Amino acid sequence: MPKRELHRFHVQAPLKLGKRRGRKLVIRLVNHTHRPSQSAKGELGGGNVEASQPSISTALVPLPKRRFQIRRWRWTLLWLSVFSIMGVAVTSGVLLLTKLPPPINCRRISALSADGDRLYCARAAAASGKLDQLVAAIGLVQHWPEGHPLYPEAQRQMTAWSQAILALAQQKIYEGNPKEAIAIASKIPFSSPIYAEARTKITTWQQHLQRAEDITRQFKDALKVQGFQKASLLITQLSQLNQDSWTLSRVDSLLKQLAAEKEAWQQLEEARELASSNSLEPLMAAVTLSTKINPNSYVKAQVLEEQSRWSRSLVQMATNLFQQQDFTGVVRVLEKIPVTTPQYREAQDWIRLSRASETAKKDNILALVDALAAVRPIDSKSPVHKLTSSTVTLWQSQLQDLSQLQLANLFASTGQRTGLASAIDQAARIALGRPQRQRAQTLIAQWRKEIQLIDDRNTLVSAQQLAQGGTIVELKGAVELARQIKLGQPQRIEAQTEIAKWTRQIQALEDQPILDLAEAFAQRRDLMAAISTAGQIRSNRPLYPEAQKAIANWVAQVQTAQDRPILDAAAALAAQGRFDAAIATASQIPPERALYPQAQAAISTWAAQKATSQGEARSAPFESN
Repeated sequence: MPKRELHRFHVQAPLKLGKRRGRKLVIRLVNHTHRPSQSAKGELGGGNVEASQPSISTALVPLPKRRFQIRRWRWTLLWLSVFSIMGVAVTSGVLLLTKLPPPINCRRISALSADGDRLYCARAAAASGKLDQLVAAIGLVQHWPEGHPLYPEAQRQMTAWSQAILALAQQKIYEGNPKEAIAIASKIPFSSPIYAEARTKITTWQQHLQRAEDITRQFKDALKVQGFQKASLLITQLSQLNQDSWTLSRVDSLLKQLAAEKEAWQQLEEARELASSNSLEPLMAAVTLSTKINPNSYVKAQVLEEQSRWSRSLVQMATNLFQQQDFTGVVRVLEKIPVTTPQYREAQDWIRLSRASETAKKDNILALVDALAAVRPIDSKSPVHKLTSSTVTLWQSQLQDLSQLQLANLFASTGQRTGLASAIDQAARIALGRPQRQRAQTLIAQWRKEIQLIDDRNTLVSAQQLAQGGTIVELKGAVELARQIKLGQPQRIEAQTEIAKWTRQIQALEDQPILDLAEAFAQRRDLMAAISTAGQIRSNRPLYPEAQKAIANWVAQVQTAQDRPILDAAAALAAQGRFDAAIATASQIPPERALYPQAQAAISTWAAQKATSQGEARSAPFESN
């Protein structure tokens, strides 16, 4: 019989009966592998008793088992739901008890807001310490009556806020701004506990400010008439008025203004001293110094008057420089004239004309066009207009001539003889007395040289082509043709070079038969006839070096044939040990002979052999002993 497998579970589950609550339910599961469809029998048995409580042991068959599991899950879900509801309730209660009330929105505070909220927002605004925030804070609580519950606290806060406003006003006093200080202190309302103190300070500041403004007005009146001593006394009075920092700041400002006025007056006096010489450079220095004077000073009117007088002198001097065509000097002088003077526009017209004249000196079409454009802004009412008109007429004439020369240059740029002839014809049309007449004549001379160069080049090319035949007749014809290029013509040097080359070719052709004849004599071993024939070629002929080289070779052969017996005889004597006789015989060959080097080498060898033999003869007796 197959065995049954029993699984024991201890499940803690609530029972319906009160008397069974707290007991354990013991479930035995029987697994029958051979008879799954058969119902299992259950048996209840006693189980282990824990904590002295009874336990129930239940054996379930498969069908009751499914019902029990469904029942068990229902109870589990029920208890989970109960515990969840209880947890949510407890959590909600805790949150409600610990949650803070919503914050006060001070941006939406109004007269309908609660007084506590208004006081809270007033404190929050005043905490920044800014003037507008402090004023706004006071505005929220200043109208509360004495019977108001928050009136004491509001008065205490208003006192602190008003003192803060008064401190800001006092800070403006330290910074030298009494008007701003008065305006700030005036924001303290009548309901403030320190209103009387604020009004007292405002009254004091206003009195001091009025007195200071009176002294300042008298100080400026004194400066206008250069009453520097009176101005100093007024500064002393202002410094004795009170010791507020704004007063000290104003005293310092007046002292600086007094120093600036003294400096401006001194600069004007120095400029006047420079201009008193009425010469160019001192006048320019005076104008430059006057432009450095403070434009806010009271001497500015006198400065403008002096600048106008000095500028008139500078314009007159610049006119003289223009007549001398020192256009750069004109610009350098007139650039010093200030824009505030009546002569400034005239000076600018002179500068335009001078710069345009300097540009026109380049003497080309673009420069003249630029010059004409530069003087176009000069007005017809300008004092420079008359001179400008005459100058423009001259530039237009130059431009017309340059245009004609430009056309001539265009013809000449072809490089052909016909184009150069047309260019000469165009340039010759510029009449005598015109601005570009001299330049036209220069170009005509240049183009004529170019035409001559073309003619000479053609002649030389013809001569070179004739010389390519290489015969004496053709070469002589090329020489005669090249001699047509006369002295001073562009191709003269090249022609003379070619003539010299062809002349040498002619001479070589004339002397070559003589040299060939000499070579023929040499081949027949008639060396003396060969030497005599080659010697007919003169030293100024092109084949002379070659002839001299052949002659030297033939002479060496003759000398070798004559001196060889002497050298052979000397060698024979040396072979017999007669070194002295051999040396004497070889010495008969003179230095200019062909075998002289060979003879000298043999003499050196024999002298060494002689010395060796003599040494051996002297050492022989000692060896025998």
